[in-house]
Amino acid sequence: MASKFQEQSHYEHNSPPPTVRGAGGDAGAGPSNAPARVSDDVSSADDQVHEKGAVVAPITKRQKVKRHCGKFKWWYIGVGLVILIILLPLIFTKILPAITQNIVEHQKLPIIGGTFVALSPTQLSVTLETQLDTPLAADLDPTTLFVYNKETPEYSPFLNVTLPKLHVNHKTPVKVVNQTVTVTNQTELVKWFDTIFDEAKTEISVKGKTTVHLGALHMGANIDKSIEVAALNYLQGFGITSLQLLMPAQEDGTNIKGSLNLPNAGVLTLGLGNLTLDLFSGDFKLGHVQLYDVLLPPGNNTRHFDGRLNIDELIPNFGTILDSQSAALADGNIRLRATGTSATINGVHIPYLEEVLGKKKLVADVPVIKLLGDVISSFAGQGASLTDLFGDTFGNSTFIEGLLGHWNNTAPSGGLNMTNVARMARSQHGSRTIKAPATKNLLKMGLKLALAKL
Repeated sequence: MASKFQEQSHYEHNSPPPTVRGAGGDAGAGPSNAPARVSDDVSSADDQVHEKGAVVAPITKRQKVKRHCGKFKWWYIGVGLVILIILLPLIFTKILPAITQNIVEHQKLPIIGGTFVALSPTQLSVTLETQLDTPLAADLDPTTLFVYNKETPEYSPFLNVTLPKLHVNHKTPVKVVNQTVTVTNQTELVKWFDTIFDEAKTEISVKGKTTVHLGALHMGANIDKSIEVAALNYLQGFGITSLQLLMPAQEDGTNIKGSLNLPNAGVLTLGLGNLTLDLFSGDFKLGHVQLYDVLLPPGNNTRHFDGRLNIDELIPNFGTILDSQSAALADGNIRLRATGTSATINGVHIPYLEEVLGKKKLVADVPVIKLLGDVISSFAGQGASLTDLFGDTFGNSTFIEGLLGHWNNTAPSGGLNMTNVARMARSQHGSRTIKAPATKNLLKMGLKLALAKL
């Protein structure tokens, strides 16, 4: 019985599921929930196996930040707006103007070239060339620069120049061309011109205000610069390069002409008009010379002159003149001093130039041999012999021939006529072998020659 029950109760996988109605099931009783329960159990087991085998990836910092920002984004937006509300006014009213001012202050404004030409007692024509170097592009409104002396305790500009509207980007040339400016303080202008004449280097100090445009933004900037510029260095190298006596004198009394070297060691061209210079030997006034339309660009400048020597006063004061030349004659030179007395434009005196030139004492050392050669060559065209001219002066031709006898060995063919002696004198220019007594004798002969033809 038992084995039969066991055999009958053996579960076959293809047998119908049992029901409450019997183990054999009821084919017509409707659907049963048994297979569903088995399926649910199997799915649950599969899920458990799947969950145990899955590996969960860790959250990265970026994801954490992203989740954090997403969670608190409105807080951050609010804080950002508050910061911008505070910073933007500071950026546009403080930070950008400070940066702009710093750029302006660090501009060197080198003086590459320029011209100062006197036009009248109250006006000059000014040309200046300089350069700006900016890290970014910008536009500058027209700017007036006031020129002043930094050493003067009280700010006192003596003229002003106006820069045109500029677009600058990195290294940009800036030019002011032939701008007529008015002298606003003659005392300060004279002080500045003094430094231009006296010093090897001087300064141009300028002040002004400008407006800088960076796109739609614009801001003000102050300019206050002192710019170093090469100057005249007291006309070092000034000298008489040629001299000729005019015999007879012209109707207006002009009896000399020649040329001067007026060196300009600076970078500024100076226009000084018509100049009159008094010539001195020591403290004795020899005469004066006049130069016309003087314009001094940088470098050596040869300017022609004419003038008048006070020959009638030379002989009575000849001893005084020689005494004043004792040191220079020992080196074979004549030392002349020139001082400006007049500066005119179209016949009108220019007081600020006259005040400057009147304080200058320009010194020129002229070799005696060259001076005598120039004087003698003044008469070369007349074809007269030196012996005849000096004989008329001294009343003793034999004596004069003896004084000039030391030239016989080197005299060119044709004798001691004036042309040959002039050539000999010029060929010995620069010689330092003539001693002071002989130099004085030669100087005396030159002066006598001049007096003989007056």
